[in-house]
Amino acid sequence: MNKLICFFAIALVLVLIAACDPAESAGNPAPAAMSGIATDAPPSPLLADAQPADDPAARQVNELLQRPVPRTPKPVWPVPGDVAAKPAAKPTAAAAFVLPTVTPTPQILAAQSTRGRAVGMVTADRVNVRNGPGTVYAIVGTLQKSSDFAISGRNDSGAWLQICCVSDAKIEQNWIAAEFVDVALPDGMSLADLPVSEAPPTPVAAVVSAASRGNAQSAAHLAAASALGLPGPGSFASPGGANPLTGRPLAGDAASGRPIIVCINNDYAARPQFGLGQADVVYEYLMEGYGITRFSAIYYGQPSSQIGPVRSARLVNYYMGALYDAGLACSGASDQVRYALKHQAPFPYMDIDLDDASNTRYSVSIGSDYRTRLRTATDKLRRWLADWGVDKPAAIRGFTFGSAPSGGAPAASIDIPYPRATGSQTAYRYDAGSGRYLRSLGGAPHVDGNTGAQLAVDNVIVQFVAHQATNIVEDSLGSTSIRLDLFGSGRAIVFRDGQALEGAWRSESRGDTPRFYDAAGAEIPLKPGQSWISIVPPDYKIVYQ
Repeated sequence: MNKLICFFAIALVLVLIAACDPAESAGNPAPAAMSGIATDAPPSPLLADAQPADDPAARQVNELLQRPVPRTPKPVWPVPGDVAAKPAAKPTAAAAFVLPTVTPTPQILAAQSTRGRAVGMVTADRVNVRNGPGTVYAIVGTLQKSSDFAISGRNDSGAWLQICCVSDAKIEQNWIAAEFVDVALPDGMSLADLPVSEAPPTPVAAVVSAASRGNAQSAAHLAAASALGLPGPGSFASPGGANPLTGRPLAGDAASGRPIIVCINNDYAARPQFGLGQADVVYEYLMEGYGITRFSAIYYGQPSSQIGPVRSARLVNYYMGALYDAGLACSGASDQVRYALKHQAPFPYMDIDLDDASNTRYSVSIGSDYRTRLRTATDKLRRWLADWGVDKPAAIRGFTFGSAPSGGAPAASIDIPYPRATGSQTAYRYDAGSGRYLRSLGGAPHVDGNTGAQLAVDNVIVQFVAHQATNIVEDSLGSTSIRLDLFGSGRAIVFRDGQALEGAWRSESRGDTPRFYDAAGAEIPLKPGQSWISIVPPDYKIVYQ
């Protein structure tokens, strides 16, 4: 009898173990935040190299990308003013964001006696210690919050401190970013009194990490990519002196490079994001589960010293990269999406988790929260394209720009009903003084972490696109990816100069950036400047007045 009881007890335990974690058993483990890998689905080691044709991820994404997109019925446009009958909801008041400073000055502690030494204490959750004063130097260790240490010097600007006596960094050169340190100095001493330490030689620019070399996509690889499910390339000339994405003059040698797309987080924890105000174009779209949005910012005409937090790619980026002939930089992706981007896309894709795992060359890691830790910059991204030999002049049509057409409906306010539960709902208010739309997110002004200013744009575009279900699992909850094919046509609303212009969008080939047409077939020109494009399901009701 006792043996029988033991047998049933063991069987019950085995059943419970098998049912305990469906996400693991499905091959989709939850992201490990404390591992420092900023990804929604951990990368498979198979994807570092070309996969065999019978790989399940390859078969799945190949089938999906070849699936035809349902034809979009010809849009029926309302009489101007009909959709504006419902008053726009007013944003609710919310507490102002506390903004980080781009190059903050370390706080001087009201210290007790420091016994004649300068000492520091870490204020962030986890901070890298490097062998030189800058993120181009290698990481030699990390320090946790409240760790203390002696300070022996600084660099010229004071942005980096040389430290000593760090337990997990025993080499002579130990440096830490001053913005994550509280400093205590002896009486009568200031930061300027710290000696300027000699920095080691800057790492050679041509050095690329071993991981990056293993995953780099050469120009020949991109030329031979299958581009499965994408239209053929258009015959577009390289841009001249005008930015094809803003209609404004291009500065310096910008025309010699391609646009760069960066995936940016929109969790509450990620706000305010860095660098959205410097992007030429920003796309906003729904994530799996239809509960929150994410951004893909396109940089071409102007630099940004900080961009982020960088997060993982989605299937929409496969279409977006081809549409803008751009480089794509994100942090992680599901196996199927990563396979498409690494092996089938005709444009370069950098997965920071694979290609810059030390976060020293193309990115910076700050803290330990996987949602917020990764940032990059336009100069780092240009370095990536140069290292791989895949930068080139953009082969894109560019937007059509011109003066405001007549006949639009009044649109001093716009509401886009993205999910409120995650603060993703978006609103714009037209500022007649500047001639731009001021953006709000989650009921509060949406600000740029680099400047602290509210985001203001010249064009707001709502693009209605079919949201197709897939079987690509994107997270540990089992939520599946949404297919957003940006090629084809559909309904659109262009907002500029305080008016709404109803019509349709169309993109027919790779590089054929969206064109917009009114009900009579005349092209709707954009206002020169920055544009935000919101991708929404066909049944979304956009309220403006």
